[in-house]
Amino acid sequence: MRYCYSCNQITTGKPLFCNHCGRSYNVKLCSRLHANPRSAEACSQCGSRDLSTPQPRVPFWVPVVEFFVSLIPGLVLVVISALVIGAFLVELVRSPRMLCAFLFLGIALGFLWWVWSELPSWFRSAIYRMLKRKRDGDERRDRR
Repeated sequence: MRYCYSCNQITTGKPLFCNHCGRSYNVKLCSRLHANPRSAEACSQCGSRDLSTPQPRVPFWVPVVEFFVSLIPGLVLVVISALVIGAFLVELVRSPRMLCAFLFLGIALGFLWWVWSELPSWFRSAIYRMLKRKRDGDERRDRR
């Protein structure tokens, strides 16, 4: 799956081009699909000057920020799980009648872990869209 920073769409599989805007991913491709660097004026293998337009360069910090933002919900779940397990062990020693409440809390936590495992595809695309809107808004503000 690949994300296009030009049109903000995700293309499934391992495509060479974005299915929505037609730009290539981080390389220039000739009509025979030979990969060339972004700065190439002609194909290094066949000499063709008909090269694709690559998507815009992605700033270095964008993938780093996306990675850390996608970790936040998982880290919150880990901390909550550790607190629940610790509280469960303390209550088990103090008062066994609270086990039913902790059972329901454990089921709810298990459900949240399951939801987290199913989120990444749409969660990532929402983050990409949010960052793209922010970047586009900053660029418009700079032009004024």
